[in-house]
Amino acid sequence: MRSLIEGGDIVAYAGGGHRLLRGGVLVFEDDRVSFVGTSFPGAVDRRIDASGKLVIPGLVNIHCHADVEAGGRLVADVGRRDYFHTGFLNYFAARKGVKALGARQDPEIGGRFALAELLRNGCTTVVEIGVAAEQHARIAGELGLRAYLSPAYKSHDYCLTAEGQLYYDVDEEAGLAGLERAKAFIRAHAGRYGGRIQGMLFPYQVDTCSPGLLRATRKAADELGVGIEIHAGQNLLEFHEILRRHTMTPVEYLADTGLLAPGAIVGHCIISTAHHLAALPGGRDLEILARTGASVAHCPLVFARRGNALESFTKFRRAGVNVGLGTDTYPRDLISEMRWASNLGKIVERDFTAATAAEVFTAATLGGARALSRDDLGRLAPGAKADIVLIDMRSLRIGPYRDPIKALVQCGTGDDVDQVIVDGETVVEGGRVVGVDEVTLLAEAQAEAERLWRDVPEWHWQGLTADQLSPPSFPPLTADLTS
Repeated sequence: MRSLIEGGDIVAYAGGGHRLLRGGVLVFEDDRVSFVGTSFPGAVDRRIDASGKLVIPGLVNIHCHADVEAGGRLVADVGRRDYFHTGFLNYFAARKGVKALGARQDPEIGGRFALAELLRNGCTTVVEIGVAAEQHARIAGELGLRAYLSPAYKSHDYCLTAEGQLYYDVDEEAGLAGLERAKAFIRAHAGRYGGRIQGMLFPYQVDTCSPGLLRATRKAADELGVGIEIHAGQNLLEFHEILRRHTMTPVEYLADTGLLAPGAIVGHCIISTAHHLAALPGGRDLEILARTGASVAHCPLVFARRGNALESFTKFRRAGVNVGLGTDTYPRDLISEMRWASNLGKIVERDFTAATAAEVFTAATLGGARALSRDDLGRLAPGAKADIVLIDMRSLRIGPYRDPIKALVQCGTGDDVDQVIVDGETVVEGGRVVGVDEVTLLAEAQAEAERLWRDVPEWHWQGLTADQLSPPSFPPLTADLTS
């Protein structure tokens, strides 16, 4: 079927980058864009009115986790001082043999909630890192989302002593068995749902993966023809743990094992030799990333909540490192992440010309596509996938504008997404995910999160309740107020 979008401003792709076409026309046939221009003389089967809207390529989110984020919401404004800027270790580690919060989640509820949220906010392609790949592949396929996934694996577990001290419990065989499960998943599922489900290997964190496991991962990725993503540079504890074990930075360690190459993504890479907290002389991490062709998945908001920032978006790009964006935890709003990336980039550099709207928008589209080795995503041009997002720019919050990209980055949110098209099929219409009862979905997510919060004393090393671990912002009102 041939469909035509008309009347809006279109972010088209030409000459190696994005171009803005005011009041243009875009035509797609089945799952591919066939025409972008000022007028189209041919016959069409369907017309989509984009008046007052910005037409952009589907956003490419290269780092996210599909759950209800009960853990992340639990540690807003609080956490252990000895974890420094780290958030996840506050709920990711428990005593040996005790399931921490992450292992207690219902992957079905979390998957439905998170993947629908991603789609509703304009992400048409996501890299989802987790353990419930079977369920999440099915959910993504049914929603119409394009997803890269497989079960993550590791050879070390974060564990706590009875006194709360963090240590690593090593099980090399478990890591290799996990890699075999991931390979089997990719062989069974890659290419399903019309090719929208693809595989990627996820050795979980740089400090939970041995050199042997990382080398085996590189070998498997080459054999399967898939990419790799790993968390690295997440926090000071990890950075110095890898220095202690291997006398190398995490980036140097990944390069030494052969993991870094085009198609490899380093999730976060906040603490590198480019960051002042590393305090490591003779740093060459950015040079290594650029030389190997690896990409960085930048998720600014989750680190801003912990009082930290990439140093910096501009510095990485000037070094030749490809940077894409991800949402990581919550909210899963890549439009808002663009604003965080831009504004934090300016603050860190103390330069209002750094991390421009054009640069962060490019990271959320072309940067993500490049990280996935895809030249048919993140752009609107003939031959590209018909992954298209229509954003309603007519709101008081966005206000008057002369440059829609600057307006989107500085004022927009996922709530402004009106329509999402993936592979030529409409999956979000009028700001609602097609076929999803959002009221019921949200109620299920709330109930799941409350169940997990009730369980906190079962895994917390001190037996704290959720309210003790994460006190309410204000004390409760306990008496009536009268005049």
